[in-house]
Formats: sequence, C-alpha cells, structure tokens
Amino acid sequence: MDGAVTADPTGRDARVAESLRMSDRAMAIGLVINILLSVVKIVVGVLAQSPALLADGLHSISDLFSDGAIWIANRMSREAADEGHPYGHGRYETMAILFSGVLLFALSVGIVIDSISRVEKQPAVVPGMEALVVIILAILAKEWLYHYTRRVGETYHLRALVANAWHHRSDSISSVAALVGIAGAMVGWPVADPIAAIVVSAILMKMAYGFMRDAFLEFTDAAAAIDKAIQEQIVTMVDEYPDVYSAHLFKVRRSGPNLHVDIHVVVNPFLSVSEGHQIAERLRRAIIDGVLEVTEVMVHVDPEEDQKFPMPIDYPGRQEMIAALSQLLEKDQGLVAVSDLVMHYTRDGIVADLVVSVDSNHNLDELRRASLRLCQKIISSQERISNVRIKTVLHGCDRGWS
Repeated sequence: MDGAVTADPTGRDARVAESLRMSDRAMAIGLVINILLSVVKIVVGVLAQSPALLADGLHSISDLFSDGAIWIANRMSREAADEGHPYGHGRYETMAILFSGVLLFALSVGIVIDSISRVEKQPAVVPGMEALVVIILAILAKEWLYHYTRRVGETYHLRALVANAWHHRSDSISSVAALVGIAGAMVGWPVADPIAAIVVSAILMKMAYGFMRDAFLEFTDAAAAIDKAIQEQIVTMVDEYPDVYSAHLFKVRRSGPNLHVDIHVVVNPFLSVSEGHQIAERLRRAIIDGVLEVTEVMVHVDPEEDQKFPMPIDYPGRQEMIAALSQLLEKDQGLVAVSDLVMHYTRDGIVADLVVSVDSNHNLDELRRASLRLCQKIISSQERISNVRIKTVLHGCDRGWS
C-alpha cells in the first residue's frame, strides 16, 4: 500500500512563497551589484591596462548570466506538476546550473588564451593605481554579497541560492588573485598581472567543474546529489515516528530544488489495510511538512522486513482460501457459512482471522466444539496456514461480509 502524494500540509504554501520572495530580493541585490562591478572592472581594466582586472570583470559578467539563469530557473522550477511534467519542473534549475558551468568554463579558457598572449608581449604593461582601488572595493562588495546571499539561502533552504552565494565567493577569491597580480606589477613585476589572470581562470575552471558535476549527479539521480544532513533528518523522522517498527529501501532523488523520497516502513503485520494507510499518510505529511525541500513522498508499508528475506508471494488468494475453508464447515453442527476472512501473510505462513456465521438453534457448547474441530481441520489440511483465529456471529447478523 502506498501513501498518496498530492495533499499540501497547512502552512507549506506560505513558507514557499516567503522563500521565493527572499530569493528574489537576494537575486535582485546581487544583480545590481554585479552590473556595477562588471562595468567598473571592465572600463578601469581597459583604461588602466590591467588584464587581471579585465578578466575579473568578465567573471562578474558571467555572474550576471548565472544570476539571470538561476532566477528564471528558480521561478520555473517552483511551478506545480502538470500533465506535461508529472514530476514537476525542478530540472529547469539543474539545467541552469549546467549552463552556468559551461559558460564559466568557456570564459576561463578565453582568459587563459588572452593572458598567455599578454605574457609573450614585451615590454609588459604596468597597470595604474585606479586598478588597485577598484579591485579592493570589488573584494569588499563581493564578500558582503556572499555572506548575505548564503544566509538567506540557508535560512530558507534555497539550494540554488546557496550555490549562487559560492559563485559570489569565487568572484571574491578571483579578485584577490587579481589584486596580487596588480600589486605585483606595480612594484616591479609587470608579468605578475597576466599570470594572476591565468590563476583567476584556474579558479573559474574549478567552479565550472563543480557546477557541471552537480548537474550531472542530479541528471543521473545519484545519491551524492543529496545533502547528507537532509538524508539523516528524514531517516531520523521515520525512525522516531510512532507505529513504525523500522524502515528500509530509503531512496531520495533530487529534481532541482525539490526532493522526491521513497521509503519502505515496517508496521504491525496485523493492522487493517486502512490503518496501515493512515500511518503511511501521516508519515508522508510529517516529512513534507518537516523538510521544505521535500515535495513528494511515497511510503510503502511492509508487514515485515523483506529486504534480506523477501516475503513469499505464492500464497493462495482470498477467494481461493474462502472456497477451501467453506468446504470444511460442519453445517449440520451449526457452522453455516464463512462470513469474512482476513489473512495476515507472514514469512512463517498465513495467520487467518476467520468469521463464521452460526445457527442460533445450537447451544454454545456445541458451537464451541464445532469451532475447535474446524480450527484443527484447517491447520491439518491447509499447510500454508500457520495459525487460525475463529470468531462466530449469529447467522443473519453478518450482513453478508464475505
């Protein structure tokens, strides 16, 4: 039996809306800062003849593309599942991350080619003081933007925003490398500036690799795409949940900002189907309500741990068993008909809860003895039944349960 996945816990929509509002604000602030930094770095890099500052300015431009792509993908990925995308639109965000990685890698290759050509030029050009001032201001701005964006992302569990914060941090690191190159060139090592640009490109390549790797892990549904802390949080919730004995076959896959969870839980094997469904549904709601990134949960209820020792599936079905047990009734002794049968399938055999309608014209002792004989005949003739529990009801009061 499987828990449905369509309901939305109370308050979840409000939290998602708030997270999107804060994400939009952080992205807008980052967009404005990156536009200003890109223009200033490129203009001053050209005027001051600093390849390192120019390379850093191009990195800031890549941040603009990255911010824009992630913002658009973030909006699209939050769209509800529809007929065309029954598993949601989360992979739009994954595509944006992949786009950012490819763009960053291409940009870094271009910087390396340009920097090598500058190293070969003689004499090397020494950048002006304005390049040093701009790069220091850029470092301060990007460090502030990194801390602000990361704080918002972690507070509202926005994975794409946290990744974008690290993109800001990479820009800050590359600016530090550019700072070293510019300062080195100004104190007598002109070649340090283009060399620093190559160092910046190496940093960009590393970031590009990280983005492309993350996208690859998500597209291939790799377990490594899921944060360990989130996995442990879900497992803890299941282990501590009432009425659940244990859990196994725990699987989580990421679809952009969304997580889809599959889990098998072991419950009391003698519960009714409806009670088992209630446990699965309540657990599903608890996980979705407790972990904001989780949007779908499939809870499969098992009567026993069947991962190492699978449950036999060749047991007789309900109608077949009712027909077999009906033939064993001693109707002349007051056992009229099988009114209901609930079979509990266990690894050691079937535990049968049998309801038999009886004739009220027979006294209680006769009915008790007939029921005991029926129990013995069932155990001896039905090898797949390990235990049987018989309940009797007056004929005519059973309302045709079978």
